[in-house]
Amino acid sequence: MTQEQKCVMLIDEALPLGLIANTTAILGATLGKEFPDGIGADIYDNNEQKHLGIVNYPIPILKSSKEALSDLRAILNDERYSSLTVIGFSDVAQTCGSYEIYTENMRKTIPEQIHYYGLCLRGSKKLINKLTGSLPLLR
Repeated sequence: MTQEQKCVMLIDEALPLGLIANTTAILGATLGKEFPDGIGADIYDNNEQKHLGIVNYPIPILKSSKEALSDLRAILNDERYSSLTVIGFSDVAQTCGSYEIYTENMRKTIPEQIHYYGLCLRGSKKLINKLTGSLPLLR
């Protein structure tokens, strides 16, 4: 990833800790699938123990509200933001027992009914800062 690019996760701060952890794990897994070059090479410690490569750029975790996440997701449909990669995890996904059910349920759901637990954005640092620059870190 170049210095002109950025990656952030925005999480609904009202979620319980376990769901926050689950949301960031799912967003991160999809991010790794979409950008496998963002994972560093395996490394070795002093005892020659292998440590699998991890993401090789920072990913700030920012806090948001569920309303702000929905608003942001709608804004991201604008052509100005088409260059950004957007990954979302929602109540529709979290409540399904299988990917098949998730696919069926998502097809039946209008965007205004989706409650996002988290979003991950990757792309232009300038665009991402414009959208998320005022959000604090999730602590």
